Amino acid sequence: MQRTEIAITGAGLITSLGAGKAENWAALTAGRSGIRRIGRFPVDGLKTTIAGTVDFVLEGDFFASDLSLRLAEIAIEEAVGEARIGQKGDFPGPLFIAAPPVEIEW
Repeated sequence: MQRTEIAITGAGLITSLGAGKAENWAALTAGRSGIRRIGRFPVDGLKTTIAGTVDFVLEGDFFASDLSLRLAEIAIEEAVGEARIGQKGDFPGPLFIAAPPVEIEW
């Protein structure tokens, strides 16, 4: 069985602190926390009312699968830019985005 060799040349990051390594590093070194009260959906009756959520990516109504794909796209854009391979929207070769399976909306 042949194996394809892979080299990781760039990394992308998105967290509850922000998008990209620079934004996350600035938040961390400023002592900011990404943990806050959940605001994307009602928490009445839930035991957990705080979390590290990424609320700044999509505005308005959206499906969880939309959010997963957008998060992946943001991380990929940063990783490809850091690797200096191609340009935004023009990657020179096949590119596969793997997003986790998403549960049916609440």
